[in-house]
Amino acid sequence: MEKDFFNYLKPWSKRKHRLLGKYLKPFAAKAAKVTQNREIFCIDGFAGAAKYDDGSAGSPLMLAHLSDDCSKWQSPAIFKLINVEPKNENFSSLEYLTQNWVNKGIVKNFNKRFDEAIPEILSIVQNAPAFFFVDPFGPTDVHFSHLRPILQRTQPITELFINFDTDGLQRIADASQSKSDNPATIKSLPKNVKNVSDIIGSDEWITQYQSENLTTQQRQNLLLSIYMNNFRKYGYSVFSYPIREAFGKPTKYHLVYCTRHNDGILLMNDFFFEEENSLEEEHSFEKFPLFASTESEQENRRKKLYSLVENFLRNTQKTTRKHIKQHLIFKYFAQFHSKDYNAVVKEFIDSERLKTSHGKKRINDDEPLTYFE
Repeated sequence: MEKDFFNYLKPWSKRKHRLLGKYLKPFAAKAAKVTQNREIFCIDGFAGAAKYDDGSAGSPLMLAHLSDDCSKWQSPAIFKLINVEPKNENFSSLEYLTQNWVNKGIVKNFNKRFDEAIPEILSIVQNAPAFFFVDPFGPTDVHFSHLRPILQRTQPITELFINFDTDGLQRIADASQSKSDNPATIKSLPKNVKNVSDIIGSDEWITQYQSENLTTQQRQNLLLSIYMNNFRKYGYSVFSYPIREAFGKPTKYHLVYCTRHNDGILLMNDFFFEEENSLEEEHSFEKFPLFASTESEQENRRKKLYSLVENFLRNTQKTTRKHIKQHLIFKYFAQFHSKDYNAVVKEFIDSERLKTSHGKKRINDDEPLTYFE
């Protein structure tokens, strides 16, 4: 139940918050550079009480402390926060715990539903860079139409990080296709169909759901895929990461990341990779504590990447390391780290299959490179 959710910070919520915190620092630094006043916004659409009962910081407090860090940089960024929380009890806690930042003009709190607050939020943010953290408790609180005004912003630095409850939505979709003769079930069918369509932004899921014998995983993937494609229609690159309690456990939900900037994709690729890698390492150590090692896995991973880079280079004679990363990350998101790409490109340079114009072997991401068979 939702009232129990804030008893303590769950392992999967820690993963979500860790990813958010790791990404927002470089996001703030990069976004601040393109503004005249170095002002950027982060909107927490489902802020909650700001603190768990066990004393762990919720996202509003975590983000407020991040704002403090940004203000202490050599070139400070003004990292402003807008929190939205409709429940009065949670909102009272949120207001109390963020009061210092409210007084400084850094935090503004809305005691409204997220969809009700969006017009005022966009009026405050205007054309500043903005990151929207949309983390509802369940699958039905955010309709795609709620997000549309955000997606239609002309500011290129508009990014979203969304908790997409794949499992919960799949259950509603399943219920919408029920063959039960129960009158109450029959009466709820149209509502369930509409719910799913409203959430993912279209009704194209219905035909495949009805006509194909899909597994649970395939049904979830179908809903997630259509949802992500609907963001791409607005010019966003979209990626997802499955949040689980531990390696091998079922997916709790997917974090859906939407951006218009390649730099953001490169960063999030590494952060998702690191999170998944730590999950696997924890599992390996628990299962085989005396033999936990990632060296062979790294070697195998880089061999695979070497072949992928080689295939790419055969069709692209002149390139850069950044171009190689960008091309392959879109196809193999979070499967390789930037360190893997750098190491593999170095192999090609050391063997003189990639050459720089100046002959030096130390390069940056933008150094022009020429491929030789």
